[in-house]
Amino acid sequence: MHLSPFQRRWSLDDIPYDQVDRTMIADDRDWFYLLAASSFVEILSDLYARNLGDYYAGDDETCTWLARKWGPEEVQHGEALKRYVLSVWPDFDWQRGFDGFRADYAPYCETARLGPTRALEMAARCVVETGTSSFYGMLRQASPEPVLAALAGHIREDEIGHYKGFYRIYRDYQGREPHSRWRVAREIWRRVAEVDSEDAYLAVKNVSLACESRAAFTRGDFRAFRNRIRVWMRRYYPFQPAVKMLLTPLDLPASVQRLMVSFMVGGARLIV
Repeated sequence: MHLSPFQRRWSLDDIPYDQVDRTMIADDRDWFYLLAASSFVEILSDLYARNLGDYYAGDDETCTWLARKWGPEEVQHGEALKRYVLSVWPDFDWQRGFDGFRADYAPYCETARLGPTRALEMAARCVVETGTSSFYGMLRQASPEPVLAALAGHIREDEIGHYKGFYRIYRDYQGREPHSRWRVAREIWRRVAEVDSEDAYLAVKNVSLACESRAAFTRGDFRAFRNRIRVWMRRYYPFQPAVKMLLTPLDLPASVQRLMVSFMVGGARLIV
């Protein structure tokens, strides 16, 4: 197994925050909530990285890649988004919101919640990276502000690289501890079903609690926010590439994969 090198392709200094056009985005509360919440989730990747490191203890190459490549780049994404948020909405008490999110979500970051085997956990990680790369691809297309579009593009490219890294690890373990295509599909579907997981809800909740004059944020509030974001998804979400990435760990025959992609893309568009 050969994982990608550890050098970074961009840094926070490459993002021209001084050129952000606040007039194009500052009045849009949905963008504020989405970007602030995303910064929380990305920065908390230090907990995810430690959990995965514990889970793959003894696999030095994987642990090194997680600690020196994946984890730091995920945190960098969060720091980059945080800087963008504070450049557009400087009055937001970011630290208060993040502290609340970390306290709420830390109990969910347990090694015991990872996949039943190392191969299946890597298949699940491929699902997560499919979601994040597609999410930032959508943000790049939907962004009304050029600096944000460029930043989302940088993050998207990193997430695609992370997908490739997790996929290589998956293939390595699948070769040593093979699972049936049906078992891998079940794990992929289980992780897809967690799209509305606690991290998104708790992140948006703590953005709200840190900036609004209200003492509560309900599941109904989150559903309303999510439904507004679905308008962007219908127009900008890269459904076909995302479905292809989801299906890749199943190693389907080419003819079957083409049929599955067509069927699943149509279904995903209807669901959204």
